[in-house]
Amino acid sequence: MNQAELDLFNDKLDAHAREVERFHGEVANVTRQIANCDKLVRLANAGLSQIDGKIAEAVRLNAEARQIADTAGAQASAAATAATQAAVGEMVRELGAATEAARKTGLALNLLQFRTGAWIAIYTGLVLLCCLATGCLTSWALRGNAVTPEQARYIALGKAHEALLANASDKELKQLNAIRNRAPAAAKPAQDK
Repeated sequence: MNQAELDLFNDKLDAHAREVERFHGEVANVTRQIANCDKLVRLANAGLSQIDGKIAEAVRLNAEARQIADTAGAQASAAATAATQAAVGEMVRELGAATEAARKTGLALNLLQFRTGAWIAIYTGLVLLCCLATGCLTSWALRGNAVTPEQARYIALGKAHEALLANASDKELKQLNAIRNRAPAAAKPAQDK
């Protein structure tokens, strides 16, 4: 094996090492994408918790409104016995308006709760779908092609060289060592120029 072949072999080994390093970088990128997906799911869960708190607050306000409406109804009944028929009619109309407003508020809250839940479900589904698509695309892109055909040829060539070295006689090994020892000495004057 001459120096040019050795240099070519070393260059091919370096290219293979760079390809392996690139592959590791892609694996790290996929890991970061999965971590980002986990963060998005955690954010969605935090959003759900906040929405649950807001819904609980709305239910509490609805109960207070209902209690106020009930109190107003009781007051209207007491006033009806003491007041004239016109005052009783006015109170009944006000009570009806308050009940209708409370009913509309309850319906609006239920609709808002449904819409919010639907959007969160859609958002969570899309996030999970994106994560799945990223995983599938990465799996498809890296499906057994960690070593290119050219790299496989270089690996086979390296194994063949290794087999030749293993079968070399002592005399041939001494000659190879002499060539190796001369190669750096020949390269130094060229660098000094």
